Amino acid sequence: MKKFHRNLNIMSLFTAALLVVVLLFWRTVMNIAVSNVLLNGIIIGTTIFGIGLCFVNIFKLLPEYKWLHAYFDGRAISGFVPKLLRPVALALRNRHTHINTATLTDLLDLVSIRIEDERDSVRYVTNTLIFLGLLGTFWGLILTVGGFAELLMGLDFNDASVLQNMQMGLAKPLSGMATAFTSSLLGLAGSLAVGFLGLQLQFAQNTIFQDLTDFMSKYVLQKPDINPQSVELIQKAPVNEGIYNKISDMYDAFLDNGYEISDIIRIDGKHPALVAIGTNETMFIATPKIDSETLKNVAKRIELCFADTLEGVTINFKILCVSGRKEESTNNIIYFASVDTLRKYLEKHRNIRPKTQQDWETFDAYAEYIRVATEYLFKPNK
Repeated sequence: MKKFHRNLNIMSLFTAALLVVVLLFWRTVMNIAVSNVLLNGIIIGTTIFGIGLCFVNIFKLLPEYKWLHAYFDGRAISGFVPKLLRPVALALRNRHTHINTATLTDLLDLVSIRIEDERDSVRYVTNTLIFLGLLGTFWGLILTVGGFAELLMGLDFNDASVLQNMQMGLAKPLSGMATAFTSSLLGLAGSLAVGFLGLQLQFAQNTIFQDLTDFMSKYVLQKPDINPQSVELIQKAPVNEGIYNKISDMYDAFLDNGYEISDIIRIDGKHPALVAIGTNETMFIATPKIDSETLKNVAKRIELCFADTLEGVTINFKILCVSGRKEESTNNIIYFASVDTLRKYLEKHRNIRPKTQQDWETFDAYAEYIRVATEYLFKPNK
């Protein structure tokens, strides 16, 4: 937050210093402005617009910056939907989402494009001020050359009042020179002022982009941690490739719908299954086809284990079995015909991540309890 505020403070101090200079040299500034009220007025107005645009853009970044840090710190800003970081917010609808390297690159590219779009507006104002300064220069030169040509053509050197006429005729070319110099001065000064503020805005945008890259690389790029012993356990038993593919598909289905994968276990030491945890004290055990009697025994063991649970916490568990038969539900056991029907079920019961720090603490507490309980219930020698 310090880096971001530093850029905002520099912009504020620079604008204040610019205002002080204008106030101290008010008469000079007014004399410069009235030399060509129309063009110089447009240049001054464009400069003020550019300064205001820079401040509007950096103040629009402030809630985005707060949201970014709040999200990856496990806190939530209720009611705020980021605009600049909207692709990231949509992709990371839950805290434990996994994305691959290609998706991460695409998300960062989308954010980078949005940042570039914000910068283009400030660059356009800066280039417009330079153009207006050059336009005033050529406009003034045209007036100067035309004024001198008109003066020379209208002089009669035999007239005794030629010097007086020449003095009066010099007003137009001198006015043209004043237009050329003052518009160039104001245009360059305005472009420098807006350009400096735009540079500070760019630094602030780069700060957000760098923090986003660091956060996503650290917290998102890697899959949720799985106990290496559990992975080793599931690889040891002779399970065919079709079972492994189902476990992998179920794993992705839970992640895609916002659940945290707690562990990969073996039911009765041979049937592979995965444990997923959701909010509202929810636990799922998902497994490929197992006979009904085994699943009933597992459900009974889990129910007895959770009967004397944490104070004020009631674990709601379901066993989801991809059995290959028509979908049906028996007590805490639900059978699915395929992984696709399981995915549809999870989409209807999508997990919503905690919104406050207190909710996260509660979630972490019962999630740890579930991990310990499943480790006890399904340890290899059980």
